[in-house]
Amino acid sequence: MKLTAADKILILAPHPDDELLSSFKLMRDGCRAGATVKVIFLTDGERNHLAHMRAKKKLFITAAAKKRYGLERRAEAGAALAVLGRVQSEFWGFPDSGLTDALTAGGLHRRLRLLLAAFAPTVLISPAPGEIHPDHNAVAALVEITLASLPADTRPSLLWYSLHPGRRFHPEEYEIELGLSPREKKEKLASAAFYRSQAGSVRRLLARAAQAEYFKTSRDPGGPRLEAAFTGGGYAWFKTNLRGYPRPVDFTAFYNNGVVFEQAVFRLNWGKVSVEPRRPDSAAGPGPVRFQKFFRRPGGFIVLPEKTSGGLELFGLKAARKPGYFDISGIVRAAPEDHRPERSVCVVIPCHNIEDFCGPAVAGAARYADFVIAVDDGSTDNTAIRLDEAAKAAGNVRVLKFKKNLGKGAALLAGMRAALEQPGCGLVLTMDGDLQHRPEDIPAFRRAFQEGGEFIIGYRGFSGKVPLRSRLGNNVINGFVRLFLNRALIDSQSGFRGFSRACAQAMANSPAVRAGRYETEIDILSEAMRGNWRLAQVEIPTIYIDGNKKSSFRPVADSIRITATFLRNMSGLKRQNAG
Repeated sequence: MKLTAADKILILAPHPDDELLSSFKLMRDGCRAGATVKVIFLTDGERNHLAHMRAKKKLFITAAAKKRYGLERRAEAGAALAVLGRVQSEFWGFPDSGLTDALTAGGLHRRLRLLLAAFAPTVLISPAPGEIHPDHNAVAALVEITLASLPADTRPSLLWYSLHPGRRFHPEEYEIELGLSPREKKEKLASAAFYRSQAGSVRRLLARAAQAEYFKTSRDPGGPRLEAAFTGGGYAWFKTNLRGYPRPVDFTAFYNNGVVFEQAVFRLNWGKVSVEPRRPDSAAGPGPVRFQKFFRRPGGFIVLPEKTSGGLELFGLKAARKPGYFDISGIVRAAPEDHRPERSVCVVIPCHNIEDFCGPAVAGAARYADFVIAVDDGSTDNTAIRLDEAAKAAGNVRVLKFKKNLGKGAALLAGMRAALEQPGCGLVLTMDGDLQHRPEDIPAFRRAFQEGGEFIIGYRGFSGKVPLRSRLGNNVINGFVRLFLNRALIDSQSGFRGFSRACAQAMANSPAVRAGRYETEIDILSEAMRGNWRLAQVEIPTIYIDGNKKSSFRPVADSIRITATFLRNMSGLKRQNAG
């Protein structure tokens, strides 16, 4: 790496000794080339309890002792840098192990922006995003946020260093390797000797850092436990393989609008999320935080509101386990806003011998959706005629007709395949044609889709008068599904469902989804859970017209068929996972 007298090198060190361990040769080369070199110590490192206890031979550390210890580390840093000669330095004095809070309070961001404007570095050295030390990955987040707020032509070259990577060190992963000559190694060890209060930790880290210094020029999440999946409609979705057991995981969600910072703190514990109270001086709450547990593997989706009342935008998450010192994940930016071209809604309505209801159902769906596929499943009454009349009146309805009754599942799959043929279809809805699903609820599904849902279920509260056979069938099957598939599911038997285009294609083409009667919907549910699609649930009213007499559902026979299908799916999944 070639440095010249025109270069200005800025090194961010969360604690004294980070600058030496990570960038001694780079500072040395810069000084010899005539470059301007500046080190910013963000904390005094006063909270390194183990090193403090070893150095002072004291078990209990008072606030005054920590302050004196921080001043001692400042003096050590000054002596270590003096070995290099002309290196400028500043101590910002933020609390050790408190840089995450300092970041979200906005002070760090504002101060770094002012420094970048005044110093105008050509090279910026920072801890990497994959660092597991909470102060280190907070500084990495600070750098990313601050540089993103600057014009592209004013940003310095950025080099990441890693002292606490949280995984085994592999030199080949680093784009820049600065090897130390025997003389440089001797000088670095001499400089490190001034950090007497940190002798143990410095000695350990020097085992690698005395041979060479490594930097990355590209962002490395360090094998992230968090992955941005979707941003849009006011919500951001993050994938995680964290489960919150046997120990809970504490999350901090960061919000920033370029000036003001906020944070939402919540905990994942045994697959459930609880939101901690925000600071007393903060603005309105961040809104609901949801967790969708994965079916096939550990983890799930964390769903966060993208904006708060102040127009603050979510830019990342940070996770930590307690008890313990190190974070287990760095910052993850929110995914770019989703701008899918396919935004239209196509509704699939299977119909069998419901001549009194199918016409109004299709006409209502046609008012709220972009296109409707009505499927006559071999009806023997006037259902086909009513569907043709509704199609002629609406203009955005297509009718498919089966010569004989093949079952609701076969009608659903045929309708879904036909819907996918419609240009621009991004969301496929399935709803019943007996008016027990209201067309006016379609906008709620569209909204859930825009907010990130890929598999959307309309759930019923089952309040009021519910027919016995319907209550029996739903309670039995819901119990099985919630126990084995996903406890977050409220109403697994609802036929009012939404599928993103990709999800609908996966369901329609899956060999695991068989065309049958009501058991097809269990096949679809199981396959959707296996695919780990983003699950959203929309509340819909519980409606049973005339005691649900027109329903083709047979409480005993169809419940047995559905339960058998569910058990078959579970058995197949067990064999698949074992293989």
